[in-house]
Amino acid sequence: MTSDDIDVTVARVMQQQARVANSHEFINGAVDDVTLAESLYSSLRDASIAERDGIVVGHLRGVILSSEVYGRSAWMNPEGLSYDDVETLEALYVHQAQRWIADGARRHYVWVPTDTASIAPWLDLGFSYMHQRGVRQLEGVSTPEWPIGYSLRRGTIADLETAIALDDHLHEYQEQGPSFSLDLPKGDQREDWTETLEDPTVHHYIVDFDGQPVAQCATFPLPDRVGSFDGTLHLSAVTVREDHRSRGVGRAMVISALLDGRNDGFHFIETNWRITNRSAATYWQNFGFVPTYLRLHRAIGAG
Repeated sequence: MTSDDIDVTVARVMQQQARVANSHEFINGAVDDVTLAESLYSSLRDASIAERDGIVVGHLRGVILSSEVYGRSAWMNPEGLSYDDVETLEALYVHQAQRWIADGARRHYVWVPTDTASIAPWLDLGFSYMHQRGVRQLEGVSTPEWPIGYSLRRGTIADLETAIALDDHLHEYQEQGPSFSLDLPKGDQREDWTETLEDPTVHHYIVDFDGQPVAQCATFPLPDRVGSFDGTLHLSAVTVREDHRSRGVGRAMVISALLDGRNDGFHFIETNWRITNRSAATYWQNFGFVPTYLRLHRAIGAG
């Protein structure tokens, strides 16, 4: 991609996002064209353009990132791709993937809208389901019904060890089948939770039973991104100790967080879950979260 391709690419993304929003109630069709243009200009080397007879028919942008969890990997967001047909997508992916692999990035991730037409071409390219993003409105949230003996409080930095212990419990649960999320590194866990608990925009919730913490979750304002609405919270780290599940504890805790979000002026809340965790998928959709985007992934190598 060159700077001469930016205007047409921005126009394509805006048209595409408007079409997607027409069939997805909880996907925002608005795109900040200035911000997107600036983003493309700052990462021209990460994007490629497909042309046919001198006309742009697609683009693909993937940014290589390094992390302890995902290693060196390439990431594609919804605004990072457009294509007029699946043959164009295949050509763009092959071109970009060859560059990523040569640069040591053998894990590839892409966010796509939750509909068959958006997902199928990536499955044909060898990608698999990974995470589901869901959204619900904060209107219509009822008063939580707390089981006897449980109480809710807001966490502080003094609860750092509690947050880490409950986070460890979540990791242990995710290591079980069918998710099998094994060997997740925890090198940044203490640093991440310290930053989270010291952030004034984060609300950390802890549920106690007989003076012992048994559940937690956290919310924070979602940064601006294509597909999400203004005034959206993100819900994360939802954990209930195994011996306290199926009592309504998690539901009452999350409802309390949703009510706080609504009272603070937010209109939507997002969360995500692993596709392989069918109980989580059922739980969140019964809670009113509507699937919007899927994260798909592919690991390059033998097999």
